[in-house]
Amino acid sequence: MFGSKVQPQRKTDIKNILGIHQEGGMGTYLGLPEKIHGSKAQVFAFVQDRLKSRINTWSSKFLSKGGKEILIKSVAQALPTYVMSCFLLPKNIRSKLSSAISNFWWSNNQESRGLHWVAWEKLCTPLSEGGLGFRSLEDFNLALLAKQMWRLVRYPNSLLARVLRGRYFRYSSPLHVKPSYLPSYGWRSMLAARPLLLSGLRKNIGSGLDTKVWSDPWIPTTPARPPISRLEATDPNLYVNHLIDPISKTWNMAKLQELIAPEDIPRILGLHPSLSFSRDSYIWAHTKSGNYSVRSGYWAAKASQRGDCDLPFQGPSVSALQAQSWKIQSSRKIKHFLWQTATGCLATCQRLVDRHLGTDKTCPRCGMCEETINHVLFECPPAFQVWSLSKIPLTQGVFPAPSIFANLDHLYWRAKELGVREEAIRDFPWILWFIWKARNSKVFENSEVHPADTLQLACKEAESFRIARARELIVDSQPSLIDPGLRSTVSDLLTCQVDGSWTDGGTLCGIGWILISDSQLINLGLKCFRQCLSPLHTEFEALLWAMRTLTSLSIFNVAFETDCKELTQLLDTPDEWPAFASELEDFNALKLSFPHFSLVFIPRLNNVRADCLAKKARARDSIFSHVSSSTPDWFSPVENRPFLA
Repeated sequence: MFGSKVQPQRKTDIKNILGIHQEGGMGTYLGLPEKIHGSKAQVFAFVQDRLKSRINTWSSKFLSKGGKEILIKSVAQALPTYVMSCFLLPKNIRSKLSSAISNFWWSNNQESRGLHWVAWEKLCTPLSEGGLGFRSLEDFNLALLAKQMWRLVRYPNSLLARVLRGRYFRYSSPLHVKPSYLPSYGWRSMLAARPLLLSGLRKNIGSGLDTKVWSDPWIPTTPARPPISRLEATDPNLYVNHLIDPISKTWNMAKLQELIAPEDIPRILGLHPSLSFSRDSYIWAHTKSGNYSVRSGYWAAKASQRGDCDLPFQGPSVSALQAQSWKIQSSRKIKHFLWQTATGCLATCQRLVDRHLGTDKTCPRCGMCEETINHVLFECPPAFQVWSLSKIPLTQGVFPAPSIFANLDHLYWRAKELGVREEAIRDFPWILWFIWKARNSKVFENSEVHPADTLQLACKEAESFRIARARELIVDSQPSLIDPGLRSTVSDLLTCQVDGSWTDGGTLCGIGWILISDSQLINLGLKCFRQCLSPLHTEFEALLWAMRTLTSLSIFNVAFETDCKELTQLLDTPDEWPAFASELEDFNALKLSFPHFSLVFIPRLNNVRADCLAKKARARDSIFSHVSSSTPDWFSPVENRPFLA
């Protein structure tokens, strides 16, 4: 591929040197255009055409909302993923893609775009916040591109990083380089995602030589920031290594108290400088591991751009009702129906008139009242008869109520609080569904379904669902929670169980370990110290302290056990956990002392003694450590009982 100003002779020489005689630039490579020039809307129009072609092959007429949801999330919104991971799609292309998906969601056939009851932005909010969890293509595009920028930061010696460094940031960092002259569209796309990545980055302190105290984000807050100074004037070139004791590799308390505001000192003490003084690095603050993921980047982008979406009708907040709709034990299509009911997306006469699609609000079944959502499902005489025949008790003024929100609230929560049995209320999703189907039979087929038949169909469908669900849950045997293959084959190994205790907002955390042989207590330790950054940091510190203590006691033939699954994953794939770089250095040094080291996950019920030690240490509410062959004398007889077994 040559530029327009390259001379023909130069082209020939380069071809002969490389041994490549075919020129490219006008075709595609791995599904992407080889050359990005001119109108970006025309260049990426193939993405829109490909999506529309795929959607047109789906028959909306025979798909439930649950089926459409699966197709949209697994196929339609996944189709442009590869393109969006390389380039920033133009705004009009993203808009057309979202419009095509939205039309498919609301329409019943290819000729109609359907009635859009709720704005697409609202549908792209999480299920827990009242939306449907569809992806916002703009935020997803930025999250994918931020992944590319993260790789440049995380792997600076990769081939792509070296090529881009030579062209765009030879004497700088990709996070801070200024836009260059005539950059490629791929590089401009990555720069567009840079603000998103910067919003979640934090400097992970190793040696402190690469982090400026007053300008770099290294304090573990949300978002990360520089510390607050106690002084009015600060040295802009002061580096974090000046706050670390060069001999002990720990924080210099005198300097911290001299320079840093008191509220930031505990946060700094929760950070562990590298014992080997390795270089500082960046971590992504929105994941436990510190490694950037597209999922966390997407939700960070959503959070930064979140705004209030207008509800389709005025009323109290329905987010809790919408979110609860997805937790009800029923089929996916009925969950969607419950969500539509709470959101106001049912095509009743009153709602259609509000959307200027009709003139008559009268209920087609009873002909007496306006057909609101609450009327058709609860107040209309045929619907009321269904509820009267059901097992759900009716109480005047309580249920059914004149408000759809009150009725859903009663069915979701209040009925159980009032003492209604689960067996009596569990069929209500199907009752609502078949009341709506009976209404549609009257409107579209002029066929009246008797209330008793409606209830019978609902109960039969509910029972079929429960039977099918029970079959899925049946298993031949209970699987072992511990893989025997993970246990060491060395017979004379002792077992050391470790655990940590951490509370959000606390100032201290506790750790404990117990060394046993054939269930008999040999040694134990418990310790209370300053709060770690997270529960996982506390669990890791429990393991490290146990390893240090056993090394000092010259006990090396030990197999370790923990009830923290993430800790075993961390040690299995250390490269995927940059937030624990300093702790992993300590671990690798200590591991050399244990010739048969292993760490096995065990259930919490099998780790009650270490758990008890960690909780008791934290509850002591003072910094201390205790190592002995018996529990401290301040343990009560009841607390001592597990250790005497």
